[in-house]
Amino acid sequence: MPQESEKHKIAKILLLIDYSSEFSRRLLRGLVEYSKEHGPWIFYRLPSYYKAIHGKEGVVKWAKEWKADGILAHWDNEESQVLNNLGIPVVLQNIKERSQLFSNLTGNYVGTGAMAARFFFQKRFRNFAFYGNRRVIWSRERAEGFRREVEKVGGNYFYFETENFDEEQFHQDMVVLEQWLISLPKPVALFACDDAFALQISEICKINSINIPQDIALLGVDNDELICNLSDPPISSIVLDVEKGGYEVGKLMYQLMTKERKKPFNIVINPIRVEQRLSTERYNISNKYILEVVKYI
Repeated sequence: MPQESEKHKIAKILLLIDYSSEFSRRLLRGLVEYSKEHGPWIFYRLPSYYKAIHGKEGVVKWAKEWKADGILAHWDNEESQVLNNLGIPVVLQNIKERSQLFSNLTGNYVGTGAMAARFFFQKRFRNFAFYGNRRVIWSRERAEGFRREVEKVGGNYFYFETENFDEEQFHQDMVVLEQWLISLPKPVALFACDDAFALQISEICKINSINIPQDIALLGVDNDELICNLSDPPISSIVLDVEKGGYEVGKLMYQLMTKERKKPFNIVINPIRVEQRLSTERYNISNKYILEVVKYI
């Protein structure tokens, strides 16, 4: 057990993550909640431009000077290696892969994909599609979970996965994505790797007069209410237990700082449920009278 002086030390936690997304804000709410119960803790979010100007080594130098006790970072594995020089607890929010060196803030991505597929099964679809980015683990594994479930029931599976983060190349991909959406057999149940990707689908459908949800039933992940409600119709989304994940990150950080836990440990964020909006309010029922009854219910 930690000494009494360790328990009441004011911990200094450096945040190297973005907080512009609803996911990040909910994560930080959970982390702050833990700190209120077990602190006091001090947080500092180093501006993203600092790394762009001073490099990874500059961030490490700043963390040493500030005497950080722990770090929550949204960095790639390759660039995060330098953080090991600090000799303090580091928790990495997954991007491309899970870290073998540090604790990970990760997710039950395969289970999230499976939940999406089962949600669409209830609506009696036979055609299923996935849109994501194969360069990030959370998209790849969500696609895998979705595909596995679709194959179990003998559904028709289609996918489009970009590999690009570069803005110019990304715009070129949008042209191909548009052609792919037009070519999909309709009706189709489309699962996007997150809400931002789902909004792209909604925008392209609007331009090309593809009806949501009659032609494409659309489902995202994260339940970012701003993004989901920017779409017409609003986008259904899988709700994740993010605030609990943030709270567990705080607990893990405390255990690592006080040496209660000495080895890296993964915090897994699980899917909870589907928040249904108009983008999925369609049942694949051929009998128009039965369909009217279902709509009424």
